[in-house]
Amino acid sequence: MYGVSRLGGMTMRLLIALIPALGVVPGPVWANDIEVVPRDPEDQVQIYRDGAGLWRDTKYFLGYQFGAIAILYAMPESVSGWSSEQKKDYSLSVWWEKTTHPENDSDTFYINYILHPYWGAAYFVRARERGYNNWQSFGYSTLLSSIFEFGIEAMAEEPSKQDLWVTPVIGSMVGMYFMHVRGGIRARDIERGYRSTGDKWLWVLTDPLGSLNSQFDKWFGWDTEVKLRPYRAQPEASPRGDSGPPDSRDSEYTYGLQLQVRW
Repeated sequence: MYGVSRLGGMTMRLLIALIPALGVVPGPVWANDIEVVPRDPEDQVQIYRDGAGLWRDTKYFLGYQFGAIAILYAMPESVSGWSSEQKKDYSLSVWWEKTTHPENDSDTFYINYILHPYWGAAYFVRARERGYNNWQSFGYSTLLSSIFEFGIEAMAEEPSKQDLWVTPVIGSMVGMYFMHVRGGIRARDIERGYRSTGDKWLWVLTDPLGSLNSQFDKWFGWDTEVKLRPYRAQPEASPRGDSGPPDSRDSEYTYGLQLQVRW
C-alpha cells in the first residue's frame, strides 16, 4: 500500500501546491496590512486563547485529510495501493483490526523523521498562534497526530508506533524553533514597515495550516470584521495674530459615524 501509506506526504504536497494557487502568498504586504499582536517575539504568548478558532482549524484539518483520502480512493491502484476488491470489502471491522494492532512501520527516513516532525511542528504552531502555551500546544500536536494515525491512515494500514511519538515530540521541538522564526518576522515587519518575499514564504512554511485556513476563512466570511463607531473631530483653527479676534471654529466639533469593513 505504497501510495496510501504515504498519505501524509501526499497531503503535504497537495497543500503546498495549493498555496500559490489560493493566493496564500500575495503581492507586496505593507505595514498597515500586517496585524501585529503585542507579544514577546521570543515567547510568542498571545493575549487570549482563541478556542473557537482552534476548533475551526481542527475541522479544516479533518476536511483536508478526508479530501486527500477521497482523491487517493479515486486514483488507480498503481497510485493508491487499493485494489477494487479492497475498496468494495472495506468495513468498520477492518479499521478496528488495524487500529488495535499498532506496529513499527518501514517507511523511509525522510517520511518518518522529516515529514512527520514537520507536520507535528505545524500542529504545534497552530495552537501557539491561537494563544495556547507550549505544553497545551504539545497536547494539540499529539491529538492531531493521533487522529491521523488512528483515523484516516488506519483505513490503509496499522498505526505506526514511531509516528505516534516522533510526530508530536520532535515536531513540538521544531515548532518552538518555528515560533522563534515567526517572532523574528514580526519584529522585521515593525522595523521595516513591510514584509519581504522571503519572509512571506517563511511565514507560510512555518504555519502551512494557518495560511491555508485563513484563505477558507475569507471565502466563507468568517474572517470578515465590521466596525461601526462614532467619532468627534475638531477642525483646525485658521492662523491669526495674537491680537486678532478668536476663531469661532475653535469651539466647533464635527460628529459622525465611521464604518470599517475588513475582509
